[in-house]
Amino acid sequence: MTNWREFFMKKLNILFKPEDVEMGAKEFLSTYASYCTEIGLVGKRPNGYTIYPSRTAPVEDTFTGFFEEWINLTDALDIKTVVSMDFYTDGWFAKDPKYQTMTPKGKTMAHQICPNREEYWQYGAEIVKELGSYPIDEILVFGSGFIREKFCFCERCRNEFAPLVGQEPDRLTFEYIIENDDYRKKWHEWRQDKVISGLGYLKEAAQDVDAQMGREEPLRITAEVLLDAETGFSEGAKAEYGYDYQRINQTTGSIAINLYPWSPLLPSKGSKEYNELIESLYFTNEFKRRGGSVSLFRWGISTIDQFDELAALGKEAGVTRFISTFSYPTDYSIRREAAIGNY
Repeated sequence: MTNWREFFMKKLNILFKPEDVEMGAKEFLSTYASYCTEIGLVGKRPNGYTIYPSRTAPVEDTFTGFFEEWINLTDALDIKTVVSMDFYTDGWFAKDPKYQTMTPKGKTMAHQICPNREEYWQYGAEIVKELGSYPIDEILVFGSGFIREKFCFCERCRNEFAPLVGQEPDRLTFEYIIENDDYRKKWHEWRQDKVISGLGYLKEAAQDVDAQMGREEPLRITAEVLLDAETGFSEGAKAEYGYDYQRINQTTGSIAINLYPWSPLLPSKGSKEYNELIESLYFTNEFKRRGGSVSLFRWGISTIDQFDELAALGKEAGVTRFISTFSYPTDYSIRREAAIGNY
């Protein structure tokens, strides 16, 4: 059995799936609560199902009792509670082809929603309101951007963007966009607008539930942002995923930087890539100076050595909050293939 105590004493916020715990919520928390200042639990999985009794999304009934007992206990024990939700990574909603994000060649991605969907932003907002009706402190939003720079070329995106660059929707290609620097800049800015708009719906929903529940502290919305060498670190991520850190700060005020999401290894300390990674994290100083909150996130930390490596990196970058899961998402291989694939 995993020695959770060691990780809690290191101040790691572990985002649990109920099946990770191997015992009831009450037994687990009565054993480890004295070592916890904050703790996490999955609320909505990448398959689109919630583990709480949602009125909006499909529900995985097996764990609804676990979820409610867990949240009631962490509230009673005054443990800060984070609940995660997958946003555009939603396998259930993406079964409908009209919502799927699409490559320039017309191939749809059946695990990811196109971020240019106001009706889906509204759907996500309802999830936030439902989660926010529980006594939790923060919602960690996974999958808050585009898959990569080449997305999305669905009919709606083509129809909206093509007129901005003087092209007919059915003749719009990625090559046409990137051959002109002005067009490419517009592509990046247009996609950033979509990402910010989606997050804005979630933030407004959080503010609504704050007022409804009479919260003393506002419900925090933390957006996952991906960062690795392959996509040009923090600067490259703006173009690839549609991030605008300053506007994310103004919208949610909180980010969780998912370091090297498609690699099991971080670069070795002292290497050229490690130094580039540290330098790329300097943007977080400005983010925090403007009142924002920054966390470092890694999937699948399962040893103290892995955590110590992350903590040492965080210390150099000036980030002191760490979140991890003990396993990878169930759709990880699909997500990884989509993110690093050739189209």
